[in-house]
Amino acid sequence: MRADEVPGPKRNSKKKPHLFIVFLLLTHLVICLLFLAKNVSHSNTSERLVSSDSVHYVEIARDFAAGDFSMQYVKERPHRQPLYPALLAIALKLGNGNRFMLGAVNIVVAELSILAVYVFTLALLKNRIAAGLSALALAANPFIDREVTARLLTEPLHLLLTICAIFAFLRYVQRQNCLWLFICAGLVGLDYLTRPNGLIMAGAAVGTMAVGDLWMYCAAPAKPLSFFRWFMRIAGIYLVAVLIFLAVSAPSWVPRWTYFGNPFHHGYLENYMWVDSYKEGHVGESYASYTWRDYFAHHHLRNVISRLIHGFRNVYFRIPIMMERAPLLFLFSIGGVWIALRIASREYRFLCLFLFLQMLPLVWTNLSNPTARVPYGSMLPFELFLAALFLAWASEQPRIRAWFIERFAPASPGGPSRTPR
Repeated sequence: MRADEVPGPKRNSKKKPHLFIVFLLLTHLVICLLFLAKNVSHSNTSERLVSSDSVHYVEIARDFAAGDFSMQYVKERPHRQPLYPALLAIALKLGNGNRFMLGAVNIVVAELSILAVYVFTLALLKNRIAAGLSALALAANPFIDREVTARLLTEPLHLLLTICAIFAFLRYVQRQNCLWLFICAGLVGLDYLTRPNGLIMAGAAVGTMAVGDLWMYCAAPAKPLSFFRWFMRIAGIYLVAVLIFLAVSAPSWVPRWTYFGNPFHHGYLENYMWVDSYKEGHVGESYASYTWRDYFAHHHLRNVISRLIHGFRNVYFRIPIMMERAPLLFLFSIGGVWIALRIASREYRFLCLFLFLQMLPLVWTNLSNPTARVPYGSMLPFELFLAALFLAWASEQPRIRAWFIERFAPASPGGPSRTPR
């Protein structure tokens, strides 16, 4: 296998019907609907569905459903974003406030995420085994099941948009077609409309693609343009991408600019960057109480290193293992990182850089905000693509294929075994 070759069989995976993903989607849909119906039929689980952070999303959705788009909620809760409440507002109108309809929003989004994982990994790797197992890993993920049927939170929507953004990212690095860059910019703009750390993802995605462009220009043996002409051309393309991001995310930054004079003001969330405990950071105010000056007035290099070690250990190991219970997806994604760095084509190496950059703020804030769902929800979509890469590579190895056939492929009736000798 060449260094620039993506692992995966060369046969056309589109010729046969995709029965597995249809069965998986229908099964997952029925199970989720049954669990949601059970949750809304009991008072304690029904109240939990709209409790805590979910209350804020429902309140914003009620404003939208009533035709109030003034974004007044930003004054009191600048850390909330409008896209998820907008989807809930549609469910409120259709269901007249029925909680089952509200919960169905997450189920629909989750089904789209499973389908997207299958379609995108199949398109990238041309390997049905990898695509099917990646979709199954998402459908069977205990974290997603909890988030879909038990709470009204942004994790499912964030997952779907991140999966789509990663696919656009990989296609751009593969093909250098600016259309994929613009699509990625629009998708991370939607992700930012879903939750504030979408802004971090946008910076990491665009920054990584820019590094990739520079790397490929420098590595090219024959350069069709001088560096200055190339730089001006690529700068213009990225300027368009930034403008697309700003246009898509306008419902977020315009109200913040209006009410606070800062388009990216998110209230007390910044506190988590500069404190050591959740209690210090979670003040619930519209403004941050701490800055980097407060942190470095009482901390030294040793504290910084200790905090980073704590964050890396939790975010990259303890949390995914804990959230997945049987962490097969996590282990396969580690294998995918190895394949990306050693064998696969360059887009997966840049995907690893994208993952690293967008997780850095979550690594840093893990000490002060130790919740598991935020970092894991941001890592999960990358795990799916990296695990698919490893599974595609593994399915091509003769010994692994022979072992699989020997144990799982039935022998022909009255005929010899299909196991290779």
